[in-house]
Amino acid sequence: MTMPSTTSTTNTRPLPVLTPATTQRLSARWFAMFGILLSGLAIGGKGFAYIGLPPLFISEITLALGALTFLIQPRWRETLSQPISIMIVLLLGWGLMRTVPYLGQWKLDAIRDFMLLGYMTTALMAAAVVMSQPKLLPWLLSKYQVFAKVFLVAMPPLWLADQVLGDNMPSWPWASQVGIIMLKPGDMPVHLGGIAALSILGLFRGKSLMWMGLLCLLLGVTGAISRGGLVAFALAYGIAFLMRPKSAWATRLVVVMTIVVTLAAVSDLSIKVPGREREFSAQQLLLNVVTVVDTGDAAGDLDDTKTWRLDWWDKIYDYTFFGEYFWTGKGFGVNLANDDGFQVWLDTESLRSPHNGHLNVLARTGVPGFVIWCGIMIAWCWMMLSAYLQARQRRENNWAMFFVLLVAYWTALTFNASVDVYFEGPMGGVWFWAITGLGVASVWVFRHHPEVMHVPHATPREAHDEG
Repeated sequence: MTMPSTTSTTNTRPLPVLTPATTQRLSARWFAMFGILLSGLAIGGKGFAYIGLPPLFISEITLALGALTFLIQPRWRETLSQPISIMIVLLLGWGLMRTVPYLGQWKLDAIRDFMLLGYMTTALMAAAVVMSQPKLLPWLLSKYQVFAKVFLVAMPPLWLADQVLGDNMPSWPWASQVGIIMLKPGDMPVHLGGIAALSILGLFRGKSLMWMGLLCLLLGVTGAISRGGLVAFALAYGIAFLMRPKSAWATRLVVVMTIVVTLAAVSDLSIKVPGREREFSAQQLLLNVVTVVDTGDAAGDLDDTKTWRLDWWDKIYDYTFFGEYFWTGKGFGVNLANDDGFQVWLDTESLRSPHNGHLNVLARTGVPGFVIWCGIMIAWCWMMLSAYLQARQRRENNWAMFFVLLVAYWTALTFNASVDVYFEGPMGGVWFWAITGLGVASVWVFRHHPEVMHVPHATPREAHDEG
């Protein structure tokens, strides 16, 4: 006798299962979105970062989708097992411990300040996707070459519009003080340094005088306003030049820049920058170069800002390494400019952090957090140096030059964050940790699938799990 079935007769559908093809397709779409985010942040600055609806803007939306993308990667566990990833997770955990207790008091300010560390998740996402689909690396390099040309063409008119319109620039309805185009002088030379390194290392196809002239124009204008940006460019350029000193592009750039500055000096070209004591001129550009290592009465607001920064940094150093905030820091949420007595905009109190992302970490997480932060930086540099030397030993020139490019870009980003509020926002934070994550992934791919740099550029849809 057959017993009646006790199973429900209700039709049930099985849970959807992500096939490798589906995972690849979703990852490719997010990676393309991520590339658009990076390009927009570099070209549109803070104005682009405010696309969205408060409190979720384009960066937060992209990273939230990236977290989901991370979890479906075949190698997400292997990504987390990397030494740098372990340190990132540790620092994120420590940062959360220094944030959660202050949520009740500081609310959204605590979350916003925590993003100084929150952007580190970008490195994990980028690394996991590339490690799972190694052919994305050559594709990414080809797209960066396109970005370089778009950047050089788009920035002159955007920069001019930003300077001319100033406060009259149309703003976003949900952020009346943020123009749809809002650029910082120090940010542009960082990307110019990356483009110059790309060219010096022989990875950029745009070698005509037009691209070189545009680069020199942008560097001259922004370098006359931001000496920090000028040094960031010089560091990226210098690293690439040291690794490839026979580059004809590097020599031509110096020649073109010398001609441009000489002509500007002879013609006594001078352009007033709205709202600033400084103006664009050959003299101001040279003054910026000189005051990087020297100060004097002629420096004007250049010397004032340097003294203001150094005084604040000394205070942070004292109350952490030798004070009551050694173990814990002041946490995330407190306005450091107010608490430390260095606020410059008393009417809005909009300045929250010192013009140094590294010391911001020290002030908010104490010495333990700062040690982990420095450990990440040192470990990344050592990893890249080791991979570069191994690539040179194996005569893998494409890989060697790619590693140098990442180091040059990383160095420019790091220096700019040392003299400005940069890592605290997506314009610097997302870019820096994207480069850091790509470095981790590129070393892994080099060791496991070095052939990807010897094949034609793949599209995201063609990239697939190699293992």
